[in-house]
Amino acid sequence: MRNSLKMAAIAGIAVLTAHAAPVVAAAYDTQRLDVMPDFTQTDPALGLPNGGRMYCAPVAAANALVWLSEDRGYSRLLPVRGLSTTEKVASVARTLGETEYMSTAPKGGTSHHNFLTGLERYIEQANYDARLRYRGRWQMKERFVDSLTPPDVNWIREQFDDGAAVWLAIGFYREGSASGDLRRVGGHIVTVAGHGVDADGSADRDTLILHDSDDTASTEIRRLYLSFAELRRGTFVKRNGERAGDADGHIVVTKGYRLKSGIIAIIDSAMSLEL
Repeated sequence: MRNSLKMAAIAGIAVLTAHAAPVVAAAYDTQRLDVMPDFTQTDPALGLPNGGRMYCAPVAAANALVWLSEDRGYSRLLPVRGLSTTEKVASVARTLGETEYMSTAPKGGTSHHNFLTGLERYIEQANYDARLRYRGRWQMKERFVDSLTPPDVNWIREQFDDGAAVWLAIGFYREGSASGDLRRVGGHIVTVAGHGVDADGSADRDTLILHDSDDTASTEIRRLYLSFAELRRGTFVKRNGERAGDADGHIVVTKGYRLKSGIIAIIDSAMSLEL
């Protein structure tokens, strides 16, 4: 985050935010924006099970895998050749959602664990070696874990700049009965498509640009330009009221995401794929 910091509050949760300041020689990368597929999960053209309502993870992964195949030369990631981009994304997303891979549930969607293990299996069956990394607060298979700590924007940018496909698992939280308690009410997986430029086209190294497979997003707002701050207090609370960890150090979205009243968006984890 930039210097000249001040304290602010979002839904009663303390966050560390930044004053606007001139950006000097800010790093940016927007090369993937117009070449990586950007399909929504409920696009009728994809023809996914249950209209794709729970398919944010398979679609986010499929968009990136088709990009890796067609732009980076990993051709075996696609099962067939000669189809349209729509048909390629649909085929990969449908396969990833199957029980053998991500096991996307009709109501519960895709867990972070199933996202990584399913993606790994799909890539290995294409005869590629995948290096998958995970940063987040939930337990994960050891071979994926870069750190069981909150992901930070610098790490996300570094993975992206190294050529990896990067996804963010964003959790939606509502403040509980006690001030500072955060109860998770939903989640979503999005694909990092660039960084360093804001929605107005100005350099801003703290902006992440995302392709959003959200079924409620229109074509005009599906590309997200998000700004973030670091939580300085707060506690994650399970539905039964049990404490589930300290929210200190986690990254909260401060700008660029349309949220219902009383909801805040926090990066639960970041996941990257390097081939």
